[in-house]
Amino acid sequence: MTQTFNTQGRSLAQTLAIQSQVNLAGTVGRILKQIRDIERVAPFFSQAGLVRSVNRPNPLNLCVAGIATKATTTKTIGGFLYAAAAVRVDLAVDNNIISTVGQDSTCELDDINYENQSKRLQLIGVRQAYEMADRAMRSENFYDLILLDCPLVLDRSMVPLREAESYASYRSAFDSATTAISNFWSTHRQKLQPWNPNGTAVVGLASERYGAIVYIAQQDLRTVEGRKHILSSEGIDANLTRQIIGSEEAIAGIGERRFIYGILNSYTRTAAFRLNVQTPRMEPSDVISLGVLGYHFKAAQTNNPQLLQLIGDEPHWNQNNLDCICSQVMALTVTGSSQGTPLPIQLAEREQQALDNFLEYYSQSLQAEIRRREVENLWLSDLDDFS
Repeated sequence: MTQTFNTQGRSLAQTLAIQSQVNLAGTVGRILKQIRDIERVAPFFSQAGLVRSVNRPNPLNLCVAGIATKATTTKTIGGFLYAAAAVRVDLAVDNNIISTVGQDSTCELDDINYENQSKRLQLIGVRQAYEMADRAMRSENFYDLILLDCPLVLDRSMVPLREAESYASYRSAFDSATTAISNFWSTHRQKLQPWNPNGTAVVGLASERYGAIVYIAQQDLRTVEGRKHILSSEGIDANLTRQIIGSEEAIAGIGERRFIYGILNSYTRTAAFRLNVQTPRMEPSDVISLGVLGYHFKAAQTNNPQLLQLIGDEPHWNQNNLDCICSQVMALTVTGSSQGTPLPIQLAEREQQALDNFLEYYSQSLQAEIRRREVENLWLSDLDDFS
């Protein structure tokens, strides 16, 4: 019996063409509605003081260190090898003229299990970043700013969930990271802002957390409970924030990320908010007790908003010194790129470009040594001497 087949189906190209014509109008209409919602709500944030302009520093005179972290892995003999490196590049800015004045680095190579691989590598990166910051503070050089491309503290998602033996390596990485963070702030605190007004400001530029300022804006800032997130020195007009209340549905429809893009313009920042109030289970606890502040900023219209993170709280931090640090970080940020980060961090990241090729070469060398079994033969060569 001859079997027949239905040949009247559409190709993928035809299906895509039809769907694009059907869905295009709806997608355009939805995005335009979101833009209208942003244009309607965004002015309320500025009027209430939840978004503010920051003055450009001119001329700029700074000594700054940028610390970039990177970890990469490669498969080898049924497992994984990793290389994790942190690089610090020091810049001096004299009347807007930038020059490189030094650098430092650290690297770690080892094998790693697949479980919790990404989080463990993040913990190693945080520890290495603090090692680089510690070396900078112990040097003879003075730094106005030390910029880290990772969080200054660890959030709840990084805490080990189990005590099982299979989590031993991850717990060790977590303990090493928290110890490095605690030691840094206990050792250098008196040399650091905000406790020393003329000291070094240590800034974290990593976690996005776009929803933080949106969540805070939707609180009733006329109450003590609602105001606990925002620094009083930011001068928020609680009465004007009532115009924002009731816009939750519009903001939810826009989406947190797109909304932050919409309310921030060039050289603006959001009001500073307490991260440890909204997320109390951050670690290590001794550093968290000092306070953890954050605010979003945008250096230029073409740049993505970033979250700037600081350790400390009122009355040491206030609107003036928060504006000063934000303006300095903005001035160091390269414009013209959506992924623009401060120049010292960009230069440090450039130094890490060879890490992937190096790990691949290291993996090939490792496999060659294992095949030759020379290492094992050396271990066993003098065994007879002990018999």
